[in-house]
Amino acid sequence: MSKKVKILVLFYSFSGNTAKLAKYVAEGAASVENSDVLIRQAPELLLPEFFADKPELKKMRDALDAEYPIATIDDLLTADGVAFGTPVHFGSFASQLKQFIDQLTPAWLQGKLVNKPASVFCSGGSQHGGDETTLASLMTPLITLGMIPVGIPYPIQGESPDFDAGSPYGAIFVAGHGGREIPEADKKVARILGVRLATMTKLLNCDCASCTTCREQMKKL
Repeated sequence: MSKKVKILVLFYSFSGNTAKLAKYVAEGAASVENSDVLIRQAPELLLPEFFADKPELKKMRDALDAEYPIATIDDLLTADGVAFGTPVHFGSFASQLKQFIDQLTPAWLQGKLVNKPASVFCSGGSQHGGDETTLASLMTPLITLGMIPVGIPYPIQGESPDFDAGSPYGAIFVAGHGGREIPEADKKVARILGVRLATMTKLLNCDCASCTTCREQMKKL
């Protein structure tokens, strides 16, 4: 029987769209046998005063806080694999998620995140509005921490050369600036990302003799 692994889906969501995508990433990961999945959100940095005259945003913020616990550093360190989600903020990832990652210096110095698989996903207001640069920028600190990137090969996404959603870097939801629901193609890609992350995590945590030897060799590289 294979070892049970813990997958963390960690996101920040400003308008609720990244949270929607996070559910499908988690759904894909949970479909992999012996995978326990947690969904957590990064802490909000905006002060309550910011939301005081924005009732729709405040309602969304309250709903997210009621549904998703705030992530802790321990959630991240004890996970075997992590999916990171963010809205597109000027072609890069959200400062709320950056602030959370910036607390990992002690873990980085101790190598606690080395060889943990990591995937990324995002939501943006417009097509070609910086989605892929956001995913690439988010992956940069994760690689620095020693994590192993897990993306989505083109043929898997659409089962043909002309796939219709996502990116090789990760799952994307072009949400627009209204209440657009996630298209089925985007849901599919998000689930695939979750499946690939959980599957890679299981492979890297296999406790058979040959896999244990390979992991020990990787630590020496």
